[in-house]
Amino acid sequence: MTDILIGPIEHYAKFPAEIYIDRKPFYLMEEGEGYTLMSRICPHAGDTVDLEDGGLVCPMHGWTFELHTGRCQHIPSLKLTSYEVHLQEGNLIVKMP
Repeated sequence: MTDILIGPIEHYAKFPAEIYIDRKPFYLMEEGEGYTLMSRICPHAGDTVDLEDGGLVCPMHGWTFELHTGRCQHIPSLKLTSYEVHLQEGNLIVKMP
C-alpha cells in the first residue's frame, strides 16, 4: 500500500467532490468527521458512475449505488471500491495498492 496525497482539506468545500488519481475517477466523500475515497467505476461493465439526485448512478444500465457505502442497490453483493482517507496535518491522504 502506498500513501497518496489528495490535497489540503481546505480545497474541498463541497462533498462528494470529484477527483482523479492517476487519471482514474473517484468521489471524495465526507461522513461525520471521516473521509472516504470511492471509485466512480461501475463493477459491472466499467462505465463511470455519476452523481444524480443525491445518489450514484451508472448511466450504462441504470444501476444505483448507495452514496456513502457504494453498495449496489440492484445486486447487493457488488459495490464500488472504496478507501479510507486520513487527515494528517491538514492534508487528506489515502492508502492505495
